[in-house]
Amino acid sequence: MVSCPVGTVTKMQQFMRWSVILALTVTIAGGSAAPLLNPSNAAPSSLNASLVNPDAKDILPFDPLAFTPTPQRIAALEDRLRQSTDTAERNRTRLLLGSLQLFNGKPKETILLLNDLEKTYPMMADYILLRRGEAQARTGDQRAAQETWQQLLQQYPESHASAEALYALRRHDELLRKFPAHPRSRDVLVERLRNVPDLQAALVQAATYFPEHAEIAPLLDRLVASGAQLSPEQWWSVADGYYDYFEFSKAARAYSKATPNSFTAYRTGRSFHRARQTDNAIAAYRRVVQQFPNSPEAPRALVRITQIGTAEQALAAADQIIANYPDTAAEGMLLKADILENRLNSAQSASSHRKALLSQYPSSESAANLRWRIAKGAANSGNLTQGIQQVNTLITDSPSAPIAAEAAFTAGKWAERVGDKTKAKALYEFVVQQHPESYFAWRSASALGWQVGSFTTARNIQLPLKPDSVRSPLPAGSAKVQELYVVGLNRDAYHQWRSELKGKRALPPKELFTDGVLRIGVNDNLKGIAQLDSLSWLDVTPEQKAEVALIKQQPIYWQSLYPIPFNDLINKWSQERNLPPALVAGLIRQESRFEVRIRSHVGATGLMQIMPETGEWIASKKGVSNYSLTEPQDNISFGTWYLDYTHRRNGDNSMLAIASYNAGPGAVSRWLEARGLGDPDEFVQNIPYAETRDYVEKVFANYWNYLRLYSPMVKQKMSEQK
Repeated sequence: MVSCPVGTVTKMQQFMRWSVILALTVTIAGGSAAPLLNPSNAAPSSLNASLVNPDAKDILPFDPLAFTPTPQRIAALEDRLRQSTDTAERNRTRLLLGSLQLFNGKPKETILLLNDLEKTYPMMADYILLRRGEAQARTGDQRAAQETWQQLLQQYPESHASAEALYALRRHDELLRKFPAHPRSRDVLVERLRNVPDLQAALVQAATYFPEHAEIAPLLDRLVASGAQLSPEQWWSVADGYYDYFEFSKAARAYSKATPNSFTAYRTGRSFHRARQTDNAIAAYRRVVQQFPNSPEAPRALVRITQIGTAEQALAAADQIIANYPDTAAEGMLLKADILENRLNSAQSASSHRKALLSQYPSSESAANLRWRIAKGAANSGNLTQGIQQVNTLITDSPSAPIAAEAAFTAGKWAERVGDKTKAKALYEFVVQQHPESYFAWRSASALGWQVGSFTTARNIQLPLKPDSVRSPLPAGSAKVQELYVVGLNRDAYHQWRSELKGKRALPPKELFTDGVLRIGVNDNLKGIAQLDSLSWLDVTPEQKAEVALIKQQPIYWQSLYPIPFNDLINKWSQERNLPPALVAGLIRQESRFEVRIRSHVGATGLMQIMPETGEWIASKKGVSNYSLTEPQDNISFGTWYLDYTHRRNGDNSMLAIASYNAGPGAVSRWLEARGLGDPDEFVQNIPYAETRDYVEKVFANYWNYLRLYSPMVKQKMSEQK
C-alpha cells in the first residue's frame, strides 16, 4: 500500500497481506453485487475492501475489467480470419471477433460476423443466437432481439445460454426455477432482496447457490432468523458463507448442522478455533478423528490440537499422529520434540525424538525443516562448512521440501564466503531447477549472473513481457465450458461453469483448478488466485495429490496464478518512469490482485492501493487536478510515479524502494540509520515489520515469476536448466 511520505498514515494502516483471500463475487457488468474482501485473521489489522461495479445498463458479453479488446487485438483477429482456411479456426475467430465488436460498440459488425455461423458451428449455436440477440438489442431493434431470444429458448431450452435470454426478456421466475445457480439468477435475487429484504425463498436460494455474495453475512443472518427449514446441504452453504466472511462463531453452528463429512467436521473445529473458543475447538477436532479417522482432515485436526491444547493435550495429539498416521508421522515427531523442549522442559527427550525423526523419516518435509534449523545453528556459531553439509543432506534427501529453496540459496552464500565457488554455483542451480517459482530462485539466478536484476540493479532490467495467448482445455467442465474457454469467451465460460456446478461445495482439485482459471478469466482475481494457490496446501488424498502435481506442470496453472491484465498500461507507465514492467506487475499483484476498484478499510484504492491523501500529494507534484484512483490509467500513473519516487529516494535500490512503498520512506530511513544496509538478504530478514518483510519477498517473487513466465529471454534461460 502506498503510504503518504509526510507520515499521515499509521504503521497499522500501512500493512496489507494477501496470503489468504477468500469469498469474493465476480464483478459483472450490469450486475448489482459489490464484492467484499477480507484478509487472513493473522493480519495485524482487519482489511475490508470492496469492489464497485461499473455502472453498466447493457447486457455485455464480457466483464469490461477483464477483457479489453484493443485495436491491435481486433486487427490480429481480422488478419487471422482472412488468412485461415481451417473451418474450426474460422468459426471460433468469427464468434470471438463478433463478441469483441459488440463490446466495442459495433453491433452491426457483430451481426455480419455471426450471420449463419450456427450452420457451420452447431456446437455453439445457442451462444451464437444469444450474441446475435444482444447485438440486435444494441442496434435498437428490440423486436428482432426478442424474436432471436425466443428462438434460442425454443430450440435450446436447457442451454445455459437460455438463462441469459430469460434474463434479457425479464422472465425472472422461470430463470430462477430452471437455472437456480446461474449468475443471472443471483442478479435477480439481489434485486428482489433489495425490495423485499426478508423474502424467504430468495434468501434460501441466495444462500444455497451464492454464498460468496458480497453482502452475504447479513442475508444469512436474516435467513437463519427466519426459521427456514434448511437441508444439511443448504446449512453447508450457509456455513461456508459465514466462514469465508470471518463470522466464525456463526460458521461453527452452521457447520454442525451441515452434511456430515470430514470437511464439515473439520471446519466446525477450525471455526471454533478461529473464534478463539478453544475448548469447543478441541472437542470438535477430536470428533473429526473419532468419526472420520481415515480422512485427510483427521491428522490435520490433531496438528491443530497441538497448537492450542495444553501441553498434555498437545503431547497426546502428537502421539496419536505418530502412531496412526504414517504420512504425517514425521510432522508429529517434530511437533512432539518441540512440545517436550519448549513446554515440558525435557530437552534430552526432545533431542532423542529429533534424532529418531532424522533416522526414520529422512526424506520428510519435517526432517528438512529440522536440518535447516541445525544448519543455521552451525552457521551462526561460525561453522559455515558444517552448515553447508547439513544443507547438502537436506537437498539430497528432501529436494522438493519448500524450505530447500531458502536453505540451498543461503548455503550458496555460505559457500562463497568460504571460497568454494563451485559449490555455490551448484547450490544456486539446484534452487533454479528444483524450485523455479520461488523468491530464492530469483536470488539464485541473480547470483549466477543472469540478467534478471538484484536488489540494487533490478531497476535497470527493462525486459518486455509477452503473455501467451494459446489456451489448452481445462481438466473439468462440460464440452461447452471447454469450447467457450478455448474460444476466449471468458464470461460465457464462467457463467456456464457456475451454473453447471449448481452450488457444489468442497471442489476436488481438478474442479478447484478449473474454477480458479475461469475466475481469472473474468477478473475475479482475488478468489481465482486464492483458489489456485490453495492447491499447494490442501489436505487431500494421495490420489488427489498426484492430480495436483500434474496440474502444476501445466503452463496454464502458472499463467493463471500470475495473470497480467492491463499489460499495455503497465508497459506504458513502466517505460515512462524507467521501471521494470515485471516489478510493477509484481507489485500490483501483491497490492490488489489486479482488482481495479478494490478499496481497503483505511481507504487505499485501486490497482496500486494508493491512499487518497497520498494521491493528492502525488497530484500536486504532477500538477494534475482531475484524476480518479479507481481508473487504471490514473492509478498506475500515480503508483508508478510513487514507486519511482521511492527508488530515487533510496539510490535506485529496489529492495528499499519496495519496502518504502509498503512501510513508508520514513520507516526505511530509520532502519538504515539504526543498522545500515549490510548484506541485503540479511536486511530483508531483519525488517522489524513482519508484514513488510513478507511484502518485500512476495513482490520480488512476483517480479521473478513474471520474468520467467513472460520474458522470452528468461524463459529461454529457464529451458536450458531442464
